[in-house]
Amino acid sequence: MLTFDPHIPLALWFPLLLSAVAALVVYGFNSRGRIPKVRRLGVLSLMTLAAALPLIVLLNPTWVERLPPPAGKPLLTVLVDRSASMATADVEGSTSRHAESVRIAAEIDRRLADQFEIRIRSFDETGRLTDLTQLSQQTPDGATTDLATAIEESLDERPQGQAMLLLSDGVHNAGGGATRVRRSVEKARAMAAPIYAKTIGQKSGVRDLEVVINLPQEMAFAGQSLPVAVSIQQRGLVTDQAQVTLLLDDAVIDQQQVSLTADDTTETTFQVQQADSGLYRYEIRVDEHPGEVTGVNNSATLLVRVVDEPVRVLLLEGKPYWDTKFLVRTLASDQSIELTSVVRMGTDRFLQRNISRHANDSGDGTDKASPASPPAVRQEAWNIRANVADLFRDGKGLDAYQIVVLGRDAEVYLDDGMLVKLKKWLAEGSGSLVCVRGPPSSQVSQRLGELLPVRWSPARENRFRVQLTESGQSLRWLAGDDEDVLAKLPSLAAVTQPERPKPLAVVLASTAGGGENPDPVISFQPIGAGRVVVVEGAGMWRWAFLPAEHQEHDEVYGLLWRSLVRWLVSNAGLLPSQQYLLRSDKVTFGTTEQATATLLMHESEAADAPQIELTGDALNQPQQIAPLPSGTSPGQFRVVFGQLAEGRYRARVVGAAENDAAAVAAFDVRGSLAERLDIAARPDLMKLIADESGGAVLEVGDPDELSRKFTEHLAASFPERMLRVTAWDRWWVLIAVMGLWAVSWSLRRRTGLV
Repeated sequence: MLTFDPHIPLALWFPLLLSAVAALVVYGFNSRGRIPKVRRLGVLSLMTLAAALPLIVLLNPTWVERLPPPAGKPLLTVLVDRSASMATADVEGSTSRHAESVRIAAEIDRRLADQFEIRIRSFDETGRLTDLTQLSQQTPDGATTDLATAIEESLDERPQGQAMLLLSDGVHNAGGGATRVRRSVEKARAMAAPIYAKTIGQKSGVRDLEVVINLPQEMAFAGQSLPVAVSIQQRGLVTDQAQVTLLLDDAVIDQQQVSLTADDTTETTFQVQQADSGLYRYEIRVDEHPGEVTGVNNSATLLVRVVDEPVRVLLLEGKPYWDTKFLVRTLASDQSIELTSVVRMGTDRFLQRNISRHANDSGDGTDKASPASPPAVRQEAWNIRANVADLFRDGKGLDAYQIVVLGRDAEVYLDDGMLVKLKKWLAEGSGSLVCVRGPPSSQVSQRLGELLPVRWSPARENRFRVQLTESGQSLRWLAGDDEDVLAKLPSLAAVTQPERPKPLAVVLASTAGGGENPDPVISFQPIGAGRVVVVEGAGMWRWAFLPAEHQEHDEVYGLLWRSLVRWLVSNAGLLPSQQYLLRSDKVTFGTTEQATATLLMHESEAADAPQIELTGDALNQPQQIAPLPSGTSPGQFRVVFGQLAEGRYRARVVGAAENDAAAVAAFDVRGSLAERLDIAARPDLMKLIADESGGAVLEVGDPDELSRKFTEHLAASFPERMLRVTAWDRWWVLIAVMGLWAVSWSLRRRTGLV
């Protein structure tokens, strides 16, 4: 096919044509009688062709040739979800979701195999190629649904084009949430691979009881009564009454009757107490009821590490404040804490207050009270210091504490030497630093700023209320399911503006009603093996002195600080009397993840790390695991037990004393229950996948609808390929023009017309 696309406007080309015609007419008229008539006509014909060819070339004649498409057919990958939630029979006709997906895949293969190359993949946490025969024989029992991985594994470089048909309920629980799925979808869009989504299933629910312990790892002092908050979550309606049982080594310790409501969470509290140090494994259990989807989550494990040494806390304050007074009172009421508070009362005058865990009235410095039965009245000692230099001499003063609390105007304590010791204590001793009211000094030095998770800028005084972030809620510091309890308490005040947290910082609480970018209120960041926590705002003491209308939240202040202290202590390193500290990284691991633990030792003994012995229900014999060095400190080791079968496990340091609680760790391994409990279909996520990939949502999964949409995509993304060659790209055109000009000129010269 020949087309024309002029190089110059036709308004200019036509005058050129007329000029050429006029010149030929004049030339022909003037050449009469000079040569024979036949030769004259031949010369004029050659001159006409020589003039016409350039004019034709200016019209840009182009030869258009249709190219054949790439060999093969476009690829259509059918992704079939085979996770456990697809076994739910909520499709019309009481058909399971998986069976409906198999039916649609078979219909697509039968109707569209002549148009597209059909490839079938089934997936749960990973994907695999399959065929219709194998697909129909598969049992939907995958423990995880990973939509992101399924999409990325199906992408292929296809010049003919490719698309995916996703048959799933849209329940993505492999981690990363919609953000990770969106990244995979963007990759599919970049490769021109639209995803056509068909949501299988409905907003179905299950009937189930689940026991959740708010703080599954606790530390208590010998003889201390420790409150344990337990949540019983009911999905659907299983029962209106449940008996909650507390067990220790399968022996019943306590029982409570609780009232339950459908699709709600009920909380109750048990008190546990042990007279001797050690690691105690408790179990909270509710009886299994008929109709529950699973009984695996009807129990939860609580690990209580009982020590006969207190948690030592040092509080440094630049001036007397009400916030300090109430915080000291709260910490002093906890018998597992030994508190040393230093408050600057004036120039060269510091008030030091020591609150011990039990009385010492012997006068010889020895402790006469039994750790198993601490006295009701705690010992207090007061001292006036002219300076605090000897409190941290040679850095050994910090080694006696697990937590250091800094109040306002604390720069008197934070000279360069102290900051160097503080950083080393955090990084190598795994201690914790808490700034209780924003920046601890009016001017934060560069050395101090390196330790803190946020930076501040001056601002006018403002008041704000607090709400926990998602990360803060996961720590379960506050009992109950009331996520807005902090927002109901009196407001706090601040005269500094926290800026964006540092990259490693985690925000646990933020300002309530702060819009899309609320300011951090409680944030922390790791410093080596330690943690640095910043709590913004003054006036929190009012939370412990609530007016009548807020009396139902009277326990929040004390619970918040006790939970914070226990969370920090769970990260603390060795106590002065401990040789080892072995702790599992989690109380409950999944069967698909690595079970791990952390071993801490004194640096002087770290060169000869002992073996760790693992025993458990699912092990035929004990296993010996060698710890691996971890971190920058020579006393830190990581213990990797690997993927384990479901059951209870106990690890201990080989060679440690039998009664050494610090040398023992315990944990459980359970299969994932997400696929059994969260079965509500997610058409919103499926729509997001389809829209952002350039595909579409299929309402009925009809093959004709899919074929039409895919064909339209191919037409838009892969248009018909054409080869276009212009006249100037043809070698013979140039030769013809030059040849005609040469022959015409030569003939005219021979006939004497030049």
